[in-house]
Formats: sequence, structure tokens, C-alpha cells
Amino acid sequence: MVHHRGSIKRKTRSGVKFTNKDPLCIVVTPTTSFDDLVRSVLMKLGLEGAKRVMKFFYCIPITVLQDTVKYDCFTISSDEDLQVMFLCRRQFPKARTPELLAKLVDVVSSSGGSNRNTTLAMPTGSSSRPAVGSSSVPVYQPVV
Repeated sequence: MVHHRGSIKRKTRSGVKFTNKDPLCIVVTPTTSFDDLVRSVLMKLGLEGAKRVMKFFYCIPITVLQDTVKYDCFTISSDEDLQVMFLCRRQFPKARTPELLAKLVDVVSSSGGSNRNTTLAMPTGSSSRPAVGSSSVPVYQPVV
């Protein structure tokens, strides 16, 4: 289950809980890559191109006492982190369905004032080399 709204609630009986009431159901297998997971979430939400996933938080089981499982938060931001989730699932078979919280951020358009994406542009009168332009980083030409 992937939560895409809400927050992380700490100090609950089970340790950590996500507060979103409307999670997505996404199938994640041990061969799923981080990029595939990101794509699946954005596609299911219909937010491709409008949002991007910075990272996921995983409700990781840390202890099992009788029928009670305690959870903590683990950040997933790479393929290796995703594999840790599957290793934990094997070690704690009594743990509930894996829950992730997706940290979504806006994709800034090229007209936005806070755009930090570098854009490629062709210099006037030349088609041989692209010039890199940015509002915050000056471009220096080496002296010939």
C-alpha cells in the first residue's frame, strides 16, 4: 500500500503509522526497481510530469512480541533500499501488508521563478554547440 497524502504519526501503540486514509494498491516484487515504483505511483495518480517522488518512507517492522508488531520509519530512495524492504518482509512474516508513504514534490515548469533545472539552448547564429543557460549559474567560456 502506498500512501501519497498524509504524514507519519509517531508514538502510537505500534510505533509508527501513516495517517492517509486513501492509499494506493501497487504491486511491488523483489525485481521491481526504484524507478519502476516511482513510475507506477505517478501513473496510478495521473501525476506524470506534474509531480515527482523524492523518496518513500517504509513502515519497517523492528520487533514482534506475541501478536504485536512494532514499526519504525525507513527511507527508501534507491534500489538497494527497496531490497532492504524485502529482506525485512522475510524476517518478519507476521508483519502486515507493506506500507509506504510517498514524498511528492511539484515539477517546476520552465516559466516558474523557482526553476532550478538547467536548460539547453542553441546560441544565435550557430547550430554546432548547445549553450547551457540558467538563471542562477553564470556560463563561462574558456579563453582561446
